[in-house]
Amino acid sequence: MAIFIDEKDIGTAWLAAYEALQETGQAVNLSVAIAHPLHEDVGVRRAIERRLVELQAAGTSNFANPQSMHTVANTIFPIGLYRPGRDGAASRFMANVHRNEGLRASSRSRRWGTYIGRLTAYPSQDGSTTNQLELILKTLNAGRKYVDTYEMPIVAPDVDLGSPGHLTSGAVLHGDVGFDTLKRGGPCLAHISLTSSRDGALSMVALYRAHVYETRAYGNFLGLARLLAFLAAESGRDVGQLLVVTGHAYSAAPGRATLLAAACAAAGTVTPIEISARRLGATMRDLDLPTVLR
Repeated sequence: MAIFIDEKDIGTAWLAAYEALQETGQAVNLSVAIAHPLHEDVGVRRAIERRLVELQAAGTSNFANPQSMHTVANTIFPIGLYRPGRDGAASRFMANVHRNEGLRASSRSRRWGTYIGRLTAYPSQDGSTTNQLELILKTLNAGRKYVDTYEMPIVAPDVDLGSPGHLTSGAVLHGDVGFDTLKRGGPCLAHISLTSSRDGALSMVALYRAHVYETRAYGNFLGLARLLAFLAAESGRDVGQLLVVTGHAYSAAPGRATLLAAACAAAGTVTPIEISARRLGATMRDLDLPTVLR
């Protein structure tokens, strides 16, 4: 049965969605609408990261090397590479991404890449690539105002379609849950669609085949919101709604009720999210987040 969540900020939306997973630990067709994606509840974010630190310290299976929500968000939009308000800010950002992704290309741990890599260099069968962000901004900034012609795929069937037990992606975004959940490594984010409304706001729909709510969902919401803010700012638009649709949302951590209770108790500190490079000398201590996560 489909579930629809409609909340104001990232933290409150994550809480409502995580509560929906409590009974069985998973949900099919979970849609989360965030009316004001440029705001988050830092208390909720702290609670998630502290729980990940606890699971890591306890040696819990699949939590040996958790990432911070900031790191997860950077796979979609690395804010340290973006300095808005400067001439050519968008071009500089994409050049920085291209340089960083080039460094990643020689990494032994590299598999399919990153989301921002697919957005700025989507692979074609002939070996060429397409900068989707560049094309989207070019169309958004064109004289004619299109409403619904902005589509950005992440999955590349010719590249990602692997043998069973390898990558879960390709022409079929999500097949049998019992089989697919045994496979990891492919992009869970499959597609991004944008709508430029008549009132000057830019909204986003992101389609995920799967979402682990403890380790990925909050960070992905954050990264998508930053990407939306970038596209809106560089096209002279306001930020609209963020809608995240997940085919298979699930909890992977033991004691999910413990995290839900801690996040509910910590909620109430709603602040604007970061959308660009941090100021000189700033650290994550500004948000009072755990520092042991990378």
